[in-house]
Amino acid sequence: MKEVKLIIFRYDPVKDDRPHYETYSIPRRDGLTVLDALNYIKENIDSSISFRQGCRSAICGSCAVRIDKRGCLACKTMIGEDTQEITVDPLNHYKVIRDLVVDLEPFYERMKQVQPYLVRNNTVAMTGKEMLIKPEDLAEAKNLRDCILCGSCFSDCNTLDVDNTFCGPAALVKALRFISDPRDNNEGRLAQAVELGLYKCPVDQECEFACPKEINIRRGTIERLRYLAVQKELAPLPEHKKLINSVLDTGGIVPVKAKPATETFPEYIKEFDGEPQAEVLLFLGCIINRRKQNVAAAIINIFQKNRIAVHLPGKVTCCGSPFMRIGQRDSMRPFVEKNFSIFNDYAARGITNVVTSCSGCNSTFRHDFPKLAREFDIPMNFRIYDVGEYISKKIVLKVEGLKKTNIRAMYHYPCHIRASGLAEDIYIDLIQRIPGVELVKVPKSGYCCGGGGGVRAAFPELADRLAVRRIEIAKESGIDTLITNCPFCVLSFERVLGMKEEMGEKMGFMVIDFYEMFSEAYGSSPEQG
Repeated sequence: MKEVKLIIFRYDPVKDDRPHYETYSIPRRDGLTVLDALNYIKENIDSSISFRQGCRSAICGSCAVRIDKRGCLACKTMIGEDTQEITVDPLNHYKVIRDLVVDLEPFYERMKQVQPYLVRNNTVAMTGKEMLIKPEDLAEAKNLRDCILCGSCFSDCNTLDVDNTFCGPAALVKALRFISDPRDNNEGRLAQAVELGLYKCPVDQECEFACPKEINIRRGTIERLRYLAVQKELAPLPEHKKLINSVLDTGGIVPVKAKPATETFPEYIKEFDGEPQAEVLLFLGCIINRRKQNVAAAIINIFQKNRIAVHLPGKVTCCGSPFMRIGQRDSMRPFVEKNFSIFNDYAARGITNVVTSCSGCNSTFRHDFPKLAREFDIPMNFRIYDVGEYISKKIVLKVEGLKKTNIRAMYHYPCHIRASGLAEDIYIDLIQRIPGVELVKVPKSGYCCGGGGGVRAAFPELADRLAVRRIEIAKESGIDTLITNCPFCVLSFERVLGMKEEMGEKMGFMVIDFYEMFSEAYGSSPEQG
């Protein structure tokens, strides 16, 4: 009979000096959930193991645990046919009562802060009549009401890892649920949400991936609350205003410190003989165009080596992501109109694939721009791809003859890449095609660099703590290279690595953009004919 191993966190504060793990092997069967497995262990192997359970139908939320380091419901999580072992831990950010049972009081205390109930106007006399509400008036709150208070989002929140003053995702979901309810008379909810840390979220979506009810926490809650805060003139924060002014004044979120890549390279780049395999429009984004021109050169080199002709329009502007992330959605029209006008012009000439080198731009183009374009009645006659996605899935990628690169590396999976729906395996596979690379597995994907959502601008110390935590995980793994493909992540890691070195602490590894490494494996000279 086939078996599966469960490695389970055990801790009884009455008799144990410290937590430990115990391994149990149980028979595998079709439809086996983690909760089924825990019950089998309790009933047949070890009756001392403690965990919570209730409805067994993903409704009560009581069986929430971390499975392979991610918060989820044990009753909803299936054990796959090919799964050899899983690790089960208690939820994070809570005191362990025993084994997998935690004290949820901190979670409930955060919920109380947002007054999770209807507040009525006590100056108006009760009529005794029903408080009727039209279905369309409650449409926005419908998804938000699905929260079952399991605490998984609180467990997986990156911000709470380094700042316990943050109210947490569920509290903000509950706040918006009542802000959206026309029967509520608490006019101070938005100001309260801002005070409790609305802008401390780096929009990494870890909470959203943990939510068993699939509540739209990032765009549907956090960014919706930020939009409403802007409408009420409670935002943007002073530091965000500086960022926005930079975009309005210069067309980008970072100042020009060297000649932009769009001015260094020609509009049309084809340095090989013969017909191209494909033609693309390359959108670099502000940071790579203005600050990381070496990455732009690397991407262009990769395309040239694979016989991809590149169009590099010089008149594109910022994607507008900073405006969306901090709640200034109403300011997006110029960015959509200008960029989409250029993209559609190229599409009319047959160049229908727009490839982005910045993960933040990619996420914005993929998720925000289509909806905005429909609102503004602007056509979208092209497709958006990330560079890694494009070379992995849309072309015949040349991998023969890549130079050997002897490094022990770890890949940092950017939040915005994941937000675009792009699997980590795309980039892992590309890295592993380079000879000589020893790739160390990250203990858990989802560790944030702290650079997104306007956190770096408004709360730099919080952003630094998140970045420091990530590079310390890399250091503990004994790597010599940390690879990522997000310019925000690179800048965040470079910043804290410099801080560490100034303090006399050598981290022992370098940070490199994925595309630079891949380009170096090809060599710098363009292929001819």
